[in-house]
Amino acid sequence: MPLKLTQQHESHPGVSTDDIEIFERRQPNKPTDELRIPQLAWAEVNALALPYAVLNEREARKSTGHEILKLEKMGDKQIAFRWEVWPNPKLGMPTVLSLRILFVLMQKAADKKSELGYVPEVLEIGSLSSLCRAVGLPADGYSRNLLKRHIKILAATQCMSQGTFKNKRGEGLFIDSFSYLRSVVFIGEKDPHGEPSDRNYVVFDENVRANLNAHYVKQIDLALMREIRSPIGQLLYTKLSHLFNEAREKGWDYVEIEYQWLAERMGITIYQQPFRAKAQLKQAIDELIAASYVREAIWLDWKIRLVPEVRYTLGEEQPRIERKRAAKKRTVSHTRTIPAPIPKQIEPIDFMIPLCEVYAKNGWTMVSSVAQRHGITEEQLKQELSRRTMSNLETNR
Repeated sequence: MPLKLTQQHESHPGVSTDDIEIFERRQPNKPTDELRIPQLAWAEVNALALPYAVLNEREARKSTGHEILKLEKMGDKQIAFRWEVWPNPKLGMPTVLSLRILFVLMQKAADKKSELGYVPEVLEIGSLSSLCRAVGLPADGYSRNLLKRHIKILAATQCMSQGTFKNKRGEGLFIDSFSYLRSVVFIGEKDPHGEPSDRNYVVFDENVRANLNAHYVKQIDLALMREIRSPIGQLLYTKLSHLFNEAREKGWDYVEIEYQWLAERMGITIYQQPFRAKAQLKQAIDELIAASYVREAIWLDWKIRLVPEVRYTLGEEQPRIERKRAAKKRTVSHTRTIPAPIPKQIEPIDFMIPLCEVYAKNGWTMVSSVAQRHGITEEQLKQELSRRTMSNLETNR
């Protein structure tokens, strides 16, 4: 049966009148100042590494889900590793917007862990208007209803893992069926005790919550993800964020990915003709290059070599290095008999520190695109570097 598109909502182009997005809502032409500040969020690693969402509502309505099957020989036995995602037939698959909402909820969990030392089973998520703003949607009635629907999709979408969903120790878990959100209750709805709820809250699956508690997470930039206009580009960003992080941990300067492997983990169509594969990813790669997240992308037969650019180096890698240094200092400064306090999940980041460091070592060319996006000239950066250098000299006297 051919897909029938409903009439578009007049005040929200690209959105259907039955509260279901046909295309992901695009960001309006905002002043660039609003896109300069990173919006960092802690994302659970499996949500980045494994396929989960589809590109848009048109695909969400017809998709039957994702499946990855990998056979590995261990000794004289062949072991099957499998990952499956299947939708609720009434709601459809999660989309890229659903994924952004999931990352915002995971950041809510990180905030609570910073406060309590752990992620509570019942996680209050605040008002729907504040969630809309965090996701990048206008805080109006239409968006609040849209947000509620996508959160319900997250709770209704089922996953299955045979050794693919991993914990921090690298163990692949075997789980017959789970959803990232075990349940969700909004204000006015009945809670498990049958009483009307006076708060909005979600309950993460116990395996997901265990990973959040164990800090099996990767920090991503939701502002950058929203800045990328194509849904396939947003999905590619989440995969590269994880892959660049793994590469840098191993001392590599770039990642080299098999096209089929990447397309499978993004949950997109796998083409057999090279020209179709290149055309499929061209806009996404071009957007990531324009955003200074990828420096270059080279196709080597069926492999793609991608080199990270300063938006990754300064926005994700440098804060990670600074957090590790700070954690090491805290560990050294405490005696063995006094346990170290639990570090906060998000620490204030002085954006000028990594910018000045990279400029001092590599010159203006390396940082010009990021600096100009922040309205910083080379002369201003020189003065800032000089001021900070003098301040450090005086401090060390």
